[in-house]
Amino acid sequence: MKSKIALSFAIFVLVLAGCAKKQIYSSMPPMQTVSTSIFEVKLEPLKAEGYDYYNRFRFQFTNKTNGDLVIDWSETFYLRNGEKYGRFGWEGLTFEQLREVQEEPQVTIAAGKTDAIELFPIKLMGWKEEGVRMKAATPEAGFTLTPLPEGENGMSIAVLQDGKLLRKKILVNIKLE
Repeated sequence: MKSKIALSFAIFVLVLAGCAKKQIYSSMPPMQTVSTSIFEVKLEPLKAEGYDYYNRFRFQFTNKTNGDLVIDWSETFYLRNGEKYGRFGWEGLTFEQLREVQEEPQVTIAAGKTDAIELFPIKLMGWKEEGVRMKAATPEAGFTLTPLPEGENGMSIAVLQDGKLLRKKILVNIKLE
C-alpha cells in the first residue's frame, strides 16, 4: 500500500514538473540606439548560448565626426534600473586581467569609424571554483556570466571629444514573459 502511494506521489510530482512554465525573457526594445550629431551607440542584450536569458550586450559605437573620439571606459557604467552598478568587462577578458584591472582603458575611435564588442557587467559575474583555484589565464577559467536582471539594463557612456566629456544613457527593459 505504501509503495502505491509513493508511486502515485512520484508520478504526480513528475507530471507537475513537466507542466512547469519555461522562463522566457524578452527585451524592449530588442536593440536600443542613441544617436547624436557626434556619435551613435547601439546596445543589444544577447542571450546566453543555449538558454533563454540575457547575460551580456553587443555594443556598437560609430564616430560621426571628422576627428577622433575617445570612449572613457573608466567613466562608463553599467546601469541597473537607472542606477550605476559597476563597470563593464569585455569579450576575451581573462581571470588574471580582471584581477589586475585598476582602471579601464580609454579607446580611441577614428573619424567615421565603427567599433563593436561584446560587454558584460562585472558585478553580475559568477565565479567558477575551478577557475579560481587554477588561476588560469584563459577567458574560460575563473568566471561565468550570470543573467541580466529584469528591469532596466544599460549603460551611461562617457565620450571625450577634444577633452570635453559627453555622456549619454542607453537602456533596454528586460522582462520575464
